[in-house]
Amino acid sequence: MGFTIEDALVQTQEQYHLKLLAGREGCSNAMSWVHMIEDTTIIQQLWGKELAVTTGLGFQSHDSLFDFIKCLVKYHSVGLVINTGKYIFEIPQDIIDYCNEQDFPLLTTPWEVHMADLIKDFSMRCLYSQREDNQISKLFQNVFTTPQVVEEVRQQLLGAFDVDGFFQVVLIGIEDSDQFDAIERRRVSFQLELCFEKIQSPYTFFWFDGYFVLIVNNLDPDSLEKITDKMYKRTKKRMPSRFIHLGIGTPMTDFRQVILSYKRARAAVAMAEQFKYPMILFEEMGVYQILFSIEDKQILSGMYQHLLKPLIDYDQKHHSELEKTLFYYLIHDGSQVAMAKNLYMHRNTINYRMTKVKELLNCQLDTFEEKMPYMLALYIKKVIQEDINKDKDLFAAIQ
Repeated sequence: MGFTIEDALVQTQEQYHLKLLAGREGCSNAMSWVHMIEDTTIIQQLWGKELAVTTGLGFQSHDSLFDFIKCLVKYHSVGLVINTGKYIFEIPQDIIDYCNEQDFPLLTTPWEVHMADLIKDFSMRCLYSQREDNQISKLFQNVFTTPQVVEEVRQQLLGAFDVDGFFQVVLIGIEDSDQFDAIERRRVSFQLELCFEKIQSPYTFFWFDGYFVLIVNNLDPDSLEKITDKMYKRTKKRMPSRFIHLGIGTPMTDFRQVILSYKRARAAVAMAEQFKYPMILFEEMGVYQILFSIEDKQILSGMYQHLLKPLIDYDQKHHSELEKTLFYYLIHDGSQVAMAKNLYMHRNTINYRMTKVKELLNCQLDTFEEKMPYMLALYIKKVIQEDINKDKDLFAAIQ
């Protein structure tokens, strides 16, 4: 959650006499570091979330100051503190209006304030907040890896989270992110965290087991939807060549249940990755809730092989498509008209194939109880098959 501009206004007002001129809506932004900037050259090297401070030495004209602020907004600075009284005396109204439009905090501090003291103080507060955030992240990770410690961790989080409230986990998967080095991962993390500026409830964000993890506490569904949508669009814009997938777990009441939301988010992001979806909510997964929650995929593979081995062996030996015919039979509830249309074959051919299917399976496929296991096998195939484009027309019918 970090040290925010709002924290700075409340906690350091007497020391630095900060005055907020614009961008109140952005004051919940957490800062990662503080930089003294007197020239725009360095700005494009920033990672995002930095607080900029300036004496105004290099921005004494209206246009140069305006361009400076626009550049800070472009590179996702969390705000600007201007040390007024020597180079800059008044802030033009159109600049204040722009900062309000962008929710970009614009602050001033009088020339008598020593900026070196402010920078050192704020930077130390940033480090302290980051250390606290890291400690909180490790507590959640401990629960994910060792669920038995949940009661102990619950007590440790009492001051930072409403442990009796509800928790929801979001996992963000970025293609090849496991190959990022620490610097690149941190840079991406900062970019993602810029989407959390409007979160008013407790949350934590960290990298764990191949995914970026966002855990929110008592955040309403509409707000979470806006945040995840913004996060996806921002990430996709900055990494257009990579696949990005979000899995959203179920909101669970009480911290003791947070691991269930995490496991469901894992199932959702696995489905998103497998089917190349940008975002999946666990509640919307249907029967895939069960299938993607099974961690041991050999169970699914064994079930699939057990149910359909006669057809798989026959198709391999005779280069036929009995398995595919069976699945279309199940999807269209035995309608030969629909099957003929989708398989592009005559009804007599369909009748012949289905007779062979029933013979090999030793099942007439007349009742729901007889059809259900083979319908399940169809869903299992979609979960375990790596190249889903192989049967994309068939799979599209059971989305």
